[in-house]
Amino acid sequence: MPPTVSLIADVAITRLDALDVLARAAGSAVTSPGTSFAHVVLPAGGIASVDIPKFGEAPPLAIDVSADSDAQARAAAERLLVDLGSTTDWSVVRDY
Repeated sequence: MPPTVSLIADVAITRLDALDVLARAAGSAVTSPGTSFAHVVLPAGGIASVDIPKFGEAPPLAIDVSADSDAQARAAAERLLVDLGSTTDWSVVRDY
């Protein structure tokens, strides 16, 4: 399993919609849409996937960023954090 860090967003959104928002923010596309392996390839390296709360639970939304190394995962997450800050009104924090 590749090194993974998480960003946490306090939003209520479906997994598919969240992936679309991530893709737009990163200037990328959703890979394997409609599958349990759907993710967004990040320009800074690595991939972003979404883990949503179970049915009936309130947010937050966990955005997992995976890459070949811990340093690459953190760098990709930092870039995604900036991208989300400039393209959404989401409140996103680091969970690493």
